[in-house]
Amino acid sequence: MKKDNWIYIIIPLLISTAVFFIVIMVLQWIITAAAVLAVCCYVGLNFLASPVFKLAGVDIEHIKNSEEIMMLLEEGEKDLVSIKTIIDKSKDGQIKTKAQNVYREGGKIIEYIKKNPAKAVSARRFFNYYLDRANEILTKYHNLISAGIETDRLRLLKEKTLSALESILKGMNLQFSKLISSEVIDIEADVKLLESTIKMEDI
Repeated sequence: MKKDNWIYIIIPLLISTAVFFIVIMVLQWIITAAAVLAVCCYVGLNFLASPVFKLAGVDIEHIKNSEEIMMLLEEGEKDLVSIKTIIDKSKDGQIKTKAQNVYREGGKIIEYIKKNPAKAVSARRFFNYYLDRANEILTKYHNLISAGIETDRLRLLKEKTLSALESILKGMNLQFSKLISSEVIDIEADVKLLESTIKMEDI
């Protein structure tokens, strides 16, 4: 999602060019004045047309690595949609339950990142490894099972898939704990300060 997307350049350019010719031919302005007006028109329209990247109401336009953050979230949400599709199609109760847990935990982390976009870069492992790997494993397993072939090797693969999803879930939980650790510390400090204040008041 680049800010210099062609549509945000071409449309203001066409409008400002039209303004230039109108003020020369219709209003009969001098070329210099018409050019200044056209340039001002282009700059203003380009500013208004340029998208402002917001997540959960937070303007991330000026946050470092904003484009990477948007890309990570886009890819993460695509993985979640794919996992949800597999959940809806799955007929295996155990696989479905594990996949639902991964989907729920992944959604929770993505929602947290949307509200705290500056922490997205710290969650690269979640986006690029855990969530992506969960989607990949579930997709491959679902494709094999959908073929309707029952073999001992596939039954063994189910156990490995369940184990892999459990490991991914643990990794996601650890990632989320790290992301919120600073907030937990802040709350604990506030609670201690409050307790100390109450004790002082009591004395």
